[in-house]
Amino acid sequence: RAFATMPAARADGRTPGMMRQLKLERAFLSRADGSARWEQDRSVVLAAVYGPRAVQSRKEDPERMIIEVVCRPASGLQTSEERELEHVVRRALQQVVLVEKHPRLGLLVVLQVVSADGGVEACAMNAASAAIMDAAIPCRGVLCSAASCSMAAPGSSDEPFVVVADPTADELRACETQTVASFCFRGGRCPEDLLFSNDASNDDKSSFILPPAARPDAEPEVLHTTSRGVYPSEEAYCEATALTRDAAANVFLFLRDRFREKTSANEGRHAHAEPNAIETRLDDARREREMSSRAKKTLDPGSGGFRRTFGGDGDDGDGATTMVE
Repeated sequence: RAFATMPAARADGRTPGMMRQLKLERAFLSRADGSARWEQDRSVVLAAVYGPRAVQSRKEDPERMIIEVVCRPASGLQTSEERELEHVVRRALQQVVLVEKHPRLGLLVVLQVVSADGGVEACAMNAASAAIMDAAIPCRGVLCSAASCSMAAPGSSDEPFVVVADPTADELRACETQTVASFCFRGGRCPEDLLFSNDASNDDKSSFILPPAARPDAEPEVLHTTSRGVYPSEEAYCEATALTRDAAANVFLFLRDRFREKTSANEGRHAHAEPNAIETRLDDARREREMSSRAKKTLDPGSGGFRRTFGGDGDDGDGATTMVE
């Protein structure tokens, strides 16, 4: 083989298949419908989701919801790397989000890179996925992403390269190849908890079998891969992709456990929200717009007059409303 997977410890003490510590903070923005702060050691990305909401008529799609992604760098102006990241994240979200449920509407995802120490693309994917779940957006599965790279293994002539997961910026500068892959995980609880209902008899269990793609042990669906460098063989590329898939599986387990936790009112407001919360939020937004428009016409002298209500003590009748020009 051209690649090895179990050499000595890396510069930060991790083994090749070990990821950095994952941290997730969600629902920390009050004005966003969903938000998440994703940390992988010194790589930090903030994500905010707004919508589904009305968009300009020229952007409307009568068959599906449009998704817009805006990526802002840690400092300076936007470069081609941020624009490429916007395109990659948007393509991945379009394959996961059920865009057919909300036609003519739009979803805005804003990504802010706070600090970058390798794996920024994977961090941005995971942050966007967590913010989407925090906003209770209906999805086909959970979007999870991870990165890997191949580095020279000194002192080993038979296996000159080693594949490591979740590389840092220093490792990326010294690597030969690098791979970033995004997957859609649909697994959940054990099949016994989901396949059979309480009213089903033991003889009729075949009617409750889940589709193969929905089983917890199913292979995740590959949504996007980004590869740089020249791999020495097809086996080397498959080995790097397999390690990236295993790292993404760890991200999925982390997200699943994090969103299953029972949180307080000031943490994770959409932790247990159902997809119908979106329709409720749209109705609430519509009512708020109507109320604000009615209040403006009532109180603003420049909107056609100032309404003054007479009534109460000392007036005849229940009260009357007059218009003062």
